[in-house]
Amino acid sequence: MIKFKKMHGNGNDFIIIENLTIAQSLTKSQIIKIGDRKKGLGFDQLITINPPKYSNHDFYIKFFNTDGSEADMCMNGVRSVGAFLWRDNLAPKKSLILGTKSKSILIKPTKQKKIKVISDYPIELEIPKIQKNYLNKNGIKKYNFINAGNLHLIIKIKKPFNYDLDTLSSNLRKRIFFKKVNISLFTMYEDGLLIRTNEAGAGETLSCGSASAASASINLKNKSSLKVFSKGGELSIRKINDKLEMTGPAEFICEGTWLKK
Repeated sequence: MIKFKKMHGNGNDFIIIENLTIAQSLTKSQIIKIGDRKKGLGFDQLITINPPKYSNHDFYIKFFNTDGSEADMCMNGVRSVGAFLWRDNLAPKKSLILGTKSKSILIKPTKQKKIKVISDYPIELEIPKIQKNYLNKNGIKKYNFINAGNLHLIIKIKKPFNYDLDTLSSNLRKRIFFKKVNISLFTMYEDGLLIRTNEAGAGETLSCGSASAASASINLKNKSSLKVFSKGGELSIRKINDKLEMTGPAEFICEGTWLKK
């Protein structure tokens, strides 16, 4: 039996399992079964909270997609982890440092029931010429390739919700280079950005925190902060020296026990 809580950050939903008071292990096939929205519990990512690997971390967090693959990091997910830990009194309600597969993340509670996430500022990467040519063939002209803890292809387009993102993502991920890349469409919107994301291993989600961070990072040049809007809600993002701060919600949905199969 596996005890879990279901939570979401901006509609990005998670099954969260803690391995602190009791060790709970899952196989890849079990993760896939739990992720099935018709026959299982359903999630965008399954998250496990584990003891820290390093003395300067409070916890080590692992993320799994619906196809059973492991994700590097999830910024909406770490906010939900914080809410989980503080709600269950598994950590004092103060700043925590979380280790992940790709980077360390600092989370902070706020008085407004939202949670701040502070991480290294996303880095823009160069795409090899052969892959640029492939993007051109698929009609992709304005884009940035960003490492925000996960890899992101951020594409600027006038009407993100009129575009067939699933087909584009499927075509691009036929290339090994793009197989584990999250693919987003964005446009300028009100006082910020409007974004849609297809996550590698999970498909399109209502919100993707690291995609929001990646898209904000290339549009914050002359602004101190901006908002990123998605179908799931909004996130507030600002640059603080060489760090990026994201503020957003983390909501509890339900809890239960999954009978291991």
